[in-house]
Amino acid sequence: MANVPELHLVSNHCGEKAVLRKRSAEEPKPILAIYDEEASAVSAEPSASSQFPVYKRLRATMYHKRIKRFPRFPEHRHDLIIPDQFKTTKSGEDFLLWQSEAKHILVFATGSNIRLLCQMLVTRRIWRMDGAFKIVPQWYQQHFAIHAFVAGKLVKQLFVILKQP
Repeated sequence: MANVPELHLVSNHCGEKAVLRKRSAEEPKPILAIYDEEASAVSAEPSASSQFPVYKRLRATMYHKRIKRFPRFPEHRHDLIIPDQFKTTKSGEDFLLWQSEAKHILVFATGSNIRLLCQMLVTRRIWRMDGAFKIVPQWYQQHFAIHAFVAGKLVKQLFVILKQP
């Protein structure tokens, strides 16, 4: 019976690999963030955490799964075509609100996000806006976002990525 816990750990170890591969293929979240979340979940049980796979050994597999699911960037911005699956939400609501190929601007929001922002404007509630320069995809220089408080939490309602003029 001494071998039973060891076999159980090996089974969990393989299961964790499968979960990491599946999440890498399905979620747009950074690969390292997915790994860290799963490692944190397992760390509650010391015997299981010692058997958790090392990131270096799984990184290539996780990225390989991601590449199969998500399209690569083309070499030039003018060749960028956003597939329909990335223009809508999982519930089918439009998400790519506006795209200017000439000015290289992409605006992402849903109709319900815009309605919420309008409602907040009418009721004089506060929006939060911010811009960032280090987190944008290649070819773009700025990320601009509008956030709103929803159920006590600050939630991104609209975001824009653009090239500086």
